[in-house]
Amino acid sequence: MKLFYFIVSIFLFLTNLTSADQHRTKFKDIKGYKEQFLSLSYKKTNRIKEVKQSDGFPVYDGKTSIQVTVNREDAGCGKGKSAKLQIGCDGKGNRSRQEIHLGDLRLKNKEHIYEYAVYFDKNYKSLEKGAVVVIGQMHTDNKAKGCHNCCHFWAQDTKYKGENYYTWVSKSAYASDPVIIGKIDDLKGKWTHLKFHVLWKLDETGRFKIYKNNEVIADLKNIKTLADTCTGGYMKFGIYRHRTIGYWNSDWESLQDQTIYLDSIVLRKPKKEEKFKNNN
Repeated sequence: MKLFYFIVSIFLFLTNLTSADQHRTKFKDIKGYKEQFLSLSYKKTNRIKEVKQSDGFPVYDGKTSIQVTVNREDAGCGKGKSAKLQIGCDGKGNRSRQEIHLGDLRLKNKEHIYEYAVYFDKNYKSLEKGAVVVIGQMHTDNKAKGCHNCCHFWAQDTKYKGENYYTWVSKSAYASDPVIIGKIDDLKGKWTHLKFHVLWKLDETGRFKIYKNNEVIADLKNIKTLADTCTGGYMKFGIYRHRTIGYWNSDWESLQDQTIYLDSIVLRKPKKEEKFKNNN
């Protein structure tokens, strides 16, 4: 009988490990991050995959890139360890996502560089009805007392002054207007490389410098770069769509799939010559 209980306990232990670990993944086009797993992957189809240039897919560097497609039904849930790190489940009808979670980071007083290349598929179409499409976001980890905001910053496809743009937005630097990366129609069918150089600060001594294709498009000095009292966070790359309830309440079937490609996703410390010196 003892042997029976021992076997059952081992089985349950291994089952729990499998459940907790089933979301983990590994893409070679992601470097510098210690962890990779699929965000809210339970109860939905995974549509994130590695594709090859030799098969006709767009690639920024090397031989592969990451294809991300999101469908209206891609509202998932967390399970195991991921359930503790994320919201339990997406709200079907209002949210859908296909994202890669890149693990918790300590941010306070750190200086980091985040890089990635994004390619909007030629058939990519922006959403209507007030919906927003987030492609890259630095989430807060909600561990510090008073840390309530969702994110430190994110990049989104949304309507701005009557047209759809890919823009950088911050929950930390409240006085900062959105930084225009480019009009969505102008970004389709080609690669855009982005670099975010950040000095993470809770007070207004931080800095956020944004590069597009190696040219500076914004340099925000003496700003708060950490949201609320938050001291940590985690990057997520892929497609996260929210406020799609307008489609759910009217014509759900018209909410189309969207596809992008990601490549050269890198987290690194700045080189000696790159470091901010006295915020100059």
